[in-house]
Amino acid sequence: MGEYSAVAIVVRRATVDDVDRSAAVLGLAFADYAWTRWTVDADDHVRRVTGLQRLALQAYGLAFGQVWLAVVDGVAESVAVWMDSAVDIPSDVHLRIADATAALAGTRSRASLDAESQLNDWRPRQRHLYLATVGTSPTMQRQGLAERTITPMLATADDERIAAFLETSSETNVAFYRRLGFVTVDHRVIAGGGPDVWAMLREPM
Repeated sequence: MGEYSAVAIVVRRATVDDVDRSAAVLGLAFADYAWTRWTVDADDHVRRVTGLQRLALQAYGLAFGQVWLAVVDGVAESVAVWMDSAVDIPSDVHLRIADATAALAGTRSRASLDAESQLNDWRPRQRHLYLATVGTSPTMQRQGLAERTITPMLATADDERIAAFLETSSETNVAFYRRLGFVTVDHRVIAGGGPDVWAMLREPM
């Protein structure tokens, strides 16, 4: 799709060379997020979240989806990972990283698997683009970078006339996504004292 530029910001597709920086951005962005606090061990939390993000980027985002970056003065500051529900991911991919994922989740590994299982049935049945994650460096938040980072794939969804879907555990995020055309289609609370999770869908515009 090319590059989007505005002032000193360039939005572009990520490559394997961007993995470490992207994982670091997402690790810090989700350091105090309700979902990761519930599903990832509190001990050495940022390192664990960063490691999980690196695994997901390598195994899923770059291999089977699209990873987009907002780069400011040559440094990636916002990262968005999108998956296409029409793309099949081989089962051996999940198996290959299962042990590393469990080790990084630590004492919350079982809680993480249980939380995921509670949401398995609510994603759209029709083809959709799934916003697996988006995060911005804490020092660069509230400057419009997240919106810039996800805009290219929203444009793709509109061009291809397919829906976009996401899940969030932040009520602030719900308001942000509503401004981009998403609507809340479900809301659940993870059993056992877990976080709220909102499912949001955006029909093509």
